[in-house]
Amino acid sequence: MGRATSARHALYKLSVVPTFVALCDKAFEALGRSESLSEPALLAAVYGGQPPAALYAQLATPLLQDPRLERRADGCWVRRSAASLADEVTVLALATTGPTPGRGRIVHIGALHVAGESVLQRFIATVHPGARVPTYVATRLGIEPGVLNELPPLDAVFDTFVQFLGARPVAAQDALLTWSFIDAEARRRGTLLGPQLLIDVNEMARASLDDKPTLSRVAQSLGVAVGRVEHPDEEARVLALVVPRLLRQDGRVASVLASHTAGTESVLRRGTTARALPDQPGIYVLRSADQQALYVGKARRLRSRMQAYVHRPLGPTRRLEGLVGAVDAVDSALCETDLEALVLEEREIRRLQPRFNTVRRQREPRTWLCLPLLPAPGRAPRRIQVCARRGNDEADYLGPFRNEAAAEHARQLARAVFELDHLRRIDRLRYEPALLRAWSFLQGDLDPAVVAIRERQRAAATSADSAQLRQCERLLAAVHNYDVGAQLLPADPREARYAVVRPCPSGVEGFLIDRGVLVQYTLMQEDDATRFAVELLTPGRPRTSDEDISVALRWLGGNRAPARLILVVDEQSARDAIEDAAFALRAVET
Repeated sequence: MGRATSARHALYKLSVVPTFVALCDKAFEALGRSESLSEPALLAAVYGGQPPAALYAQLATPLLQDPRLERRADGCWVRRSAASLADEVTVLALATTGPTPGRGRIVHIGALHVAGESVLQRFIATVHPGARVPTYVATRLGIEPGVLNELPPLDAVFDTFVQFLGARPVAAQDALLTWSFIDAEARRRGTLLGPQLLIDVNEMARASLDDKPTLSRVAQSLGVAVGRVEHPDEEARVLALVVPRLLRQDGRVASVLASHTAGTESVLRRGTTARALPDQPGIYVLRSADQQALYVGKARRLRSRMQAYVHRPLGPTRRLEGLVGAVDAVDSALCETDLEALVLEEREIRRLQPRFNTVRRQREPRTWLCLPLLPAPGRAPRRIQVCARRGNDEADYLGPFRNEAAAEHARQLARAVFELDHLRRIDRLRYEPALLRAWSFLQGDLDPAVVAIRERQRAAATSADSAQLRQCERLLAAVHNYDVGAQLLPADPREARYAVVRPCPSGVEGFLIDRGVLVQYTLMQEDDATRFAVELLTPGRPRTSDEDISVALRWLGGNRAPARLILVVDEQSARDAIEDAAFALRAVET
């Protein structure tokens, strides 16, 4: 009974009797259903029946050592209260190998003891998690996976970390989820942690912003400079500045404080959520407890997409901090094809305006490159530009590329090989000839690019610039891999018909896109490629509309091998090409 407040985080050692942890959890849950219980009532709830009075003291022993529980002077048991909100907090950021404590282990801890906006102490540790570290986690930390083998295990620093935490409230993104990793690590060591007051920064952010409450957005709105927030140490630094400012705002505190409890698993983290969905194309709407739409997504296979939410963290991988804890329900709508799902997703995003959907892609994909006419003397020099379509002017155009990413990649490669940005700033006389050589390269003449890189290689070798030599090697490989013929479509899909033939779970499927509108969809039945081709080339009722053309064009350009894109010029040659593609795909499948 006579524990000081600082003892709330004293570790309860259960190294040889892990069953006691389960007993303590039963007591904790029972006290969650009632504010207080007499000792006989609590022991009956924990042990499944009323024990003899002579055994009360013995059976209560493990419960007395649980820092979450308290036996009052009158003999009744209650949950111990967490520390109240004070001027000092701990901000906490973790990197883990998986999205939940059951699937992931801690790799990095970044924790700061903050008073006001001053950092009094730091606890920074990268440890060996005892599990495989995914590449994206190692990239987030900026370390090679092999280096982790030389690091100490979490066991070596865990007790020190718990002492660092003390009894202060803990502030974090997705606070309950973040704390559950700490709690799970304690339990793996046969220990229990005391009650903890948690401050959920994402909940505060929702009160401050109308759209997706990412830490970067919140920080910028509060005038806090932001670096690479993906790294836990930078996340902790930003939290240390953001949390005090948010807590000073009126009306923010009551909705973001919560004592740590076992709680219920988030809807997005339940395997049953994914299993309830079919493995078919469609859209899903993630909703809050008040049925507000938070996020709209689409998938070619709904069940597989939802399983990705179960297995991967959303913050570092998709910049969806705070979404997991906010979701209370998942709605879905099935579509026959993934193109129709993409169209429906776009329409629902426009209709519902969910705050976590911040990427709006309604504009036409820019699949052309343009070299404008020479500007008048004294005007800014011309540049290679990406644009949505060929203009009616006298500028030079190259396209259409298969998709916007291919057009942009080609442009960036030309800029890097011929150092266009550098020359435009410092040497206008050399810039224009280099620009013309770059345009020639983009049209398929690789020789000027190879010559330019070889010159830079010789200069780098003379100056022993190893970094420049490596860059030249990468550029040379990219130049040799550049095939403009493979990047361009034979005709602008806004003005032509394309058949798309590709494998699917049911075999082989075909789409007919007429000037950006889906007018036919069919599946190959009983390996009858001839019938498949005839059905595909027979236009039916349009499945999308003119207002969806930009969506359909993005979808068309996103199809990769082994999908086949076939330009439909005349029926017979198109039918033959579709039959050949269907046979080839079916042969690969079997």
